[in-house]
Amino acid sequence: DVILSNCVVNLAPDKRAVFREALRVLKDGGRLAIADVVATAPMPEALRDDIAAYTGCIAGAAQVEDLRAMLVEVGFADVRITVSEPSRALMDEWFPGSGAGRVVASATIEATKGAAGCCAPECCG
Repeated sequence: DVILSNCVVNLAPDKRAVFREALRVLKDGGRLAIADVVATAPMPEALRDDIAAYTGCIAGAAQVEDLRAMLVEVGFADVRITVSEPSRALMDEWFPGSGAGRVVASATIEATKGAAGCCAPECCG
């Protein structure tokens, strides 16, 4: 059982609700796999309030540690967030002069429903 998402979570105003619903629909042992834009530093107000940056999947990005905390809080285990450093150049190309590459990057976000390290039928049903 897997949920795949590509550049959707950053557009959701209530990211915690997205993760809660993902956990609800996954079977025990199911996996969450997301490719999205994440913030690696606080978002400057000018960038956060820019509608083009929002629709361009930049302004709605949450900070990595906030995402990790939300996933754990709703019940996910084995949470891994891997930031793609080379993607920062692309962010700057999308929004020239904004400095987006200093604060956002692409990332893969992975998590599992069930106990940490759970990989056997006896622990995941």
